[in-house]
Amino acid sequence: MKYKRFFETFFLLAIILISTSLANETSAFGNDKTIVFTSVPPIAYFIERIGGHEVQVESLIGPKDDPHAFEPKPRQMVALSKARIYFSTNFPFETNILPKIKSSNPDLFVVDISSGATSMEDHDEKCQGSDPHIWTSPLVALKIADDVYRSLALASPEGVEVYRKNYQDLLKDIVALDEEIWNTLKAVRGKKFLVFHPAWGHFASDYGLIQVPIEVEGKEPKGAQLVRLIEKARKEGIKVIFVSPQHSKKGAQAVAKAIGAQIIEIDPLSKDWADNLKAVARIFSRVL
Repeated sequence: MKYKRFFETFFLLAIILISTSLANETSAFGNDKTIVFTSVPPIAYFIERIGGHEVQVESLIGPKDDPHAFEPKPRQMVALSKARIYFSTNFPFETNILPKIKSSNPDLFVVDISSGATSMEDHDEKCQGSDPHIWTSPLVALKIADDVYRSLALASPEGVEVYRKNYQDLLKDIVALDEEIWNTLKAVRGKKFLVFHPAWGHFASDYGLIQVPIEVEGKEPKGAQLVRLIEKARKEGIKVIFVSPQHSKKGAQAVAKAIGAQIIEIDPLSKDWADNLKAVARIFSRVL
């Protein structure tokens, strides 16, 4: 009981210290900012583009974090209690934390930006489950931008003029990006690419590519599954395996060794959303 009491007291003091630190940071940043949280860095890109100087944006997941195994830190939970809007991408960890956030911040405006996006399942490769990485599609990004604009305008109407102008500028940039990627990938349409973690299904759908994931239902293949995958990759003449920096490369390295392929890292969680998709398109164009 004595130790339990000690840890409870320690945790309470930690929360007080974190809250004080956050209050000082908020004061330094400016009290007139609309505090907005989201789950992943790419969505923060859209919020910052549209919100401009009117918003303070935070992403729960860092560039190297695995969103499928992520747990928010106590500091982040405290910061969320001060947020006005939370943009959800419907990752599993959000199902657990959102009720806790709402209990401490009942006025929090939660927006599910995955709502209405086309479910992406790798039916051809028999990999069940939808792909939450919807932002890899510039076409879906048009809807994301619309959701962000309307939510910001509703939650903080005092900034609507800024939001509207920035939103219109962003739409033009997304359309131009889509056209650039379309032209970059025109020579490789219909090609298959092997990826360890299936994060690029929406991108592939936009541009006529076929994603072949190594993972099956979030797990590395073993035994007969692995043999079939290697045989399929050899038959297709696949010489490159794409991996993300958030996941272990051991499984991909084993497959790469078996089929004589190289491994290339592409990041689905880059905050530099537009330039990252351009870079990925150039890589696909070169290696496929």
